[in-house]
Amino acid sequence: MGMAVFVENRLHERIGEVFDDRDESFMRACESAHRRSLLFAVDRHGDTLFNSYQLTLFLEELRELPPEARTETVRAVERAAESAIRKHGYLFFSGD
Repeated sequence: MGMAVFVENRLHERIGEVFDDRDESFMRACESAHRRSLLFAVDRHGDTLFNSYQLTLFLEELRELPPEARTETVRAVERAAESAIRKHGYLFFSGD
């Protein structure tokens, strides 16, 4: 199935979703990131949850990706993170 990213409100109700593309461009960006980054912390095979504070740092990392890594899917994850922050919620990453 691949990586699914869910926007959750503060009650952990799912209010949006993004799925990685066939090329796994989001996961490739995560796996090529610095080992101490939040991007690298997204687990391909498990679940990862970021709160709104972590998401502000995560957004900075997404925005610093090289232009060729900022695919439509990566930009959709960025918009999902922005939405979660506005809702004081979370991004839930669900791996395979």
